[in-house]
Amino acid sequence: MGSDWDWANDRGLLEWLAELIGVKVGLAVSDSSLRGSTNRNAHLLSKSANNGEAYEVLGRHTLEEFGLEGTVRAGEGIVPGVHGRVGDVGLAIRATAFVHARLHSPNDVEGEERAFLRRGEGPFIEAVFIPITYVEPTRSRELIAEARDQHGVEIEQAVSETIEEMNFRVSRNPFIPLNEKFWPDALELAELFNSESATASCGRFFDQRFVNYLASNYEEIGSVNWRKFEALVAEHFHRAGFEVQLGPGRNDGGVDIRVWESGVNADDSPPTMIIQCKREKRKITKVVIKALAEDVRWEKAQQGLLVATSDWLPGAREVVKTRSYPVVEVNRDAVHGWLRDMRSVGSGLWIPE
Repeated sequence: MGSDWDWANDRGLLEWLAELIGVKVGLAVSDSSLRGSTNRNAHLLSKSANNGEAYEVLGRHTLEEFGLEGTVRAGEGIVPGVHGRVGDVGLAIRATAFVHARLHSPNDVEGEERAFLRRGEGPFIEAVFIPITYVEPTRSRELIAEARDQHGVEIEQAVSETIEEMNFRVSRNPFIPLNEKFWPDALELAELFNSESATASCGRFFDQRFVNYLASNYEEIGSVNWRKFEALVAEHFHRAGFEVQLGPGRNDGGVDIRVWESGVNADDSPPTMIIQCKREKRKITKVVIKALAEDVRWEKAQQGLLVATSDWLPGAREVVKTRSYPVVEVNRDAVHGWLRDMRSVGSGLWIPE
């Protein structure tokens, strides 16, 4: 089955991808989204690929596209991943050989390590695959100590990075049994664009699955529902440890979010900052800034934030500077940084605190 196969109309494939995304990413996606993804990724397939190999390639790239970071890397040779961590390909090969031999050939550690190092002398080391298994913390500490005692500090750190890379790959392996539940439900991806709900199963205001999706598909930030954008901003400050009050969404007087330092009684104290959110393509004018500055003064807040998916006009920045308004710009790039920081780490379900 080659790359000229009509993947986008392979019903079995689409159903399998929908299930895979539902379990691993926690999103329920439409047929049209899946068809678009398979069309975009079909060029990656080798004409000689068999059905199983082709499904795996598409599965990894589709999961990456819908927000599960690292699934493509998890299917590649181990040495490039370790090289990316330690910055020295020779050291990456040595560390990988050390860990591989001790985990998988305990009866012939030296022989297996030498064999691996010989493979590293050729041009094909980037394609070398070894069994990837999770290394328990106790065993990890033992291996790191052994590396230090036998080969010194440099290899000790590289072995630690190798174990981290292996454990990352286990966490991003999409082909462990599909019945392993990572999320409490399958969240409709369409809700991100259509729903005004500001509650979440995996998060306080904004669901972690939407965080992961937008971190991988940030070009769609301007299309999310305006209320969802407010919820995303509220979620960011909630996770940063602030007390957060998300406004009603409509008829809020221009104040979308109020934020207090942790432990402050919101009923007795003015907010630390008030936030206005603008999910729109139009650039921010000085009229908007003046209004926010007046809200800051009225509420006796320390600062105002204007969080937008567009940039400010020069006049808006100039009025802040000339009038010393306590208003801060948070632009499109900054919001992207928030999403990357909020993306889930580790494996499986994101656990709310």
